[in-house]
Amino acid sequence: MRAMKTGLLFLALLAGACAHGVVLDGLAAKVNDAVITVDDVGTALGDLRRAGRLGSETDFKTVYSNTVEHLVERRLILQLAAEKKVTFPEWAVDNRIREIVKEKFDDDMNKLNAMLTQIKTPLTEWRNMIRDDMIVTAMRQQMVEKYVTATPADMAREYRENRALYRQGSKTTVSVILLKPADAGDKKAPSVSTRGEEIFARLEKGDNFADLARQFSADSHAKDGGVWKDVNPQEAFRPEIAQTIAALKVGQVSKLVDLDGWGFIVRKDAESSAKELTFAEAYDEIESNVKKRLGQEAYKAWIQRLRDAAFIKIYPFPEDK
Repeated sequence: MRAMKTGLLFLALLAGACAHGVVLDGLAAKVNDAVITVDDVGTALGDLRRAGRLGSETDFKTVYSNTVEHLVERRLILQLAAEKKVTFPEWAVDNRIREIVKEKFDDDMNKLNAMLTQIKTPLTEWRNMIRDDMIVTAMRQQMVEKYVTATPADMAREYRENRALYRQGSKTTVSVILLKPADAGDKKAPSVSTRGEEIFARLEKGDNFADLARQFSADSHAKDGGVWKDVNPQEAFRPEIAQTIAALKVGQVSKLVDLDGWGFIVRKDAESSAKELTFAEAYDEIESNVKKRLGQEAYKAWIQRLRDAAFIKIYPFPEDK
């Protein structure tokens, strides 16, 4: 019964996040002179869910606690930014909003407004949240990331201790012709098998595979002559196609493969085996991984210094009060 009540409360938090008309009373935390309410936690949970970052965690208290900690960190950063008078001009916020509308709302402001109406959030409030996001990102860059460097010693140690990470998987280049079934009721259109036979006959006569792909193929790479360069067939194609490719030798063309009424013809153009990358070949990836790790460590240390200098009080999970 207790677990059920906890789950219901968690669902109420999410409901409050999706409809701010549902206000969840109570304090979640204090950060110096600022307060974080339970409703703030619900709003943050809703943002995480819409961004696809909430995950499948079923430990409701853990999700709640992690979200509170996230909001505490955010508040500490914003308070420091206020002390340093860090802000963004209105035109910069406008530009960021235009980017978001283009990336996430199909460049349609009406879709953004519809989402804000659904979650009962005024545009001005959402705009302030975007400004805060920009400030938090800028502060992290200025206070942490700009000072992170990957020294030659760091990179050498990373490569030495994590050699298994720096491998290039096997790659295959194939050329594809995908034949679309005739439209229902179109009795004049040749069947997939008829078109396939025509293509095989023309290939035997010496016609260019790429030209035939451009002419006949419904595949997304048809304009490029049907070429799929350096792919992992298991990831790029359906299992039956990957199996067909695996059975081919370089230069061979498959028979017509039936894919639920569609026809698939593939030629294996090139194949390379998996290999361990040299330090030089993996240089950019090594540098990126080292900077990411050192950046995370530096960020945690920075946040801990902010916490040590602040008054922070975390209130118990609401059901336990």
